[in-house]
Amino acid sequence: MTGADTALASLRGLRKSYPGVQAIRHVDLDLRAGEITGLVGKNGAGKSTLIKVLAGLVRPDAGTIHIDGRPAQLGSPADAARHGLAFVHQELALVPHLSVAENVLLGLGYPARGRTLVHWPRVYREAAKVLARLDIAIDPRRPTHSLSIAEQRLVMLARALAAQARLIVLDEPTASLSSAEIEHLFRVVRALRGDGVGTVFVSHRLDEILDLTERVVVMRDGSVVGDFATAALDREKLITAISGPSAAARPARRLPRSADAGEEVLRVEHVSRPPVLTDVTLSIRAGEVVGLAGLAGAGRTELARIIFGVDRPGAGTVSVRGRAVRPGRLRQALRRGIVLLPEDRRHQGNVLDFGVRSNITLATLRKHRRTARLALPSRRSERVAARQMVERLNIGTASVEQAVRSLSGGNQQKVVLAKWLRHGAEVFLFDEPTHGVDVEGKQEIYAIMRELADEGRAVMFISSEFAELVEVCDRVVVLRDGRIAAELDAGLSESLILEHCFTTDPGDGGLK
Repeated sequence: MTGADTALASLRGLRKSYPGVQAIRHVDLDLRAGEITGLVGKNGAGKSTLIKVLAGLVRPDAGTIHIDGRPAQLGSPADAARHGLAFVHQELALVPHLSVAENVLLGLGYPARGRTLVHWPRVYREAAKVLARLDIAIDPRRPTHSLSIAEQRLVMLARALAAQARLIVLDEPTASLSSAEIEHLFRVVRALRGDGVGTVFVSHRLDEILDLTERVVVMRDGSVVGDFATAALDREKLITAISGPSAAARPARRLPRSADAGEEVLRVEHVSRPPVLTDVTLSIRAGEVVGLAGLAGAGRTELARIIFGVDRPGAGTVSVRGRAVRPGRLRQALRRGIVLLPEDRRHQGNVLDFGVRSNITLATLRKHRRTARLALPSRRSERVAARQMVERLNIGTASVEQAVRSLSGGNQQKVVLAKWLRHGAEVFLFDEPTHGVDVEGKQEIYAIMRELADEGRAVMFISSEFAELVEVCDRVVVLRDGRIAAELDAGLSESLILEHCFTTDPGDGGLK
């Protein structure tokens, strides 16, 4: 029997319900050693709940789990780890003020010097070995909070390898990674397959699923609705399986471009913040959706944070309709009508333990005062406003009081957007707004961006998925190594964006 035929984990009849929601229903699934299995489905399909059951974070209401053919009770993450299961979750799960080495070996027991002292040289050596296996050029002594999001995801994978896991679940692991980093990750996963390690690869990027996996499991409405050999699939068949036959039969939506852009709303001039940004100048007019493309480390998020006033540039200016925004002044940027939907929506966009209502009205509490003189907000007024936004954006929530933490990623993103729509902003900066969002949810976000543009707002759309920039944007500005490499409009295509991401300046020798 080959490794790919060996059932490492067998799930039978798993069910889990929450009030008003059947998260997973009668799930049967085998996960095999030495096999790369794709797990796909829309937001709310049950993928996250299934992963949490495997990780020991959620107890199922019914069903059984067998590991290596023996019954297993996964009542905690420690139980899952003892059975050789490791998880690289979509949300960053690191201790930011510990070093890289401490995070890599966290929970595994640090090498000791005597009975009480940590043998720090061995800690760094052992972490360095794991990092070298992933070919990651990061100093193991470096504080984790100083890493980019892409580097932090790789550290999470290193932790799984350090634990000598036999089954690794990768939940949206390629977010914020460059093409080269993604290909490197794929090489590592394929090498692990050769060592008999099983991998569950969860992604909304269907091209990655088709490229990397040998088998694809599709979930819909809490159930497994398909289990396919990847070789038998193409993109259209996979979308049909995810969305269902009735959804696939609907014609694709084509978002029209703005006929004529209006007056200049946002202007960024000669902005620099060494070493990440150098002399960046761009503008966005009313009615435009302008894409910002680039590989990881190109400076896209850093530019958005400067425009929003979170970070102070070393040089340059930002203005809205000709009125300057003082560098590093977040409150003034908000008063000028600039808002940011950050890449890390869970920790920077929402207050997770607050309800939907509280998050939506957080930036506009003054509009909900009980009286002009009394600063206390009116919950009735807040509920009316929140319900209007829930209906407008089709936010999937049982009530406006439901905690945002319990919503799917796509619905959490809509809550962030609802907050700023209530604010009445003029400039919307979307940083990876469709990360972890299903196909239908993405289309809804695209339509919202276009609606904002049609209302005369200026919209910047940052995305690592260049195909969606082509679909939605009027223009695309390409950043490379912190500089503007190109500004594209006529003949806009994914291949043209990629060409400018990788092509060096004339005389530098062609492609990097």
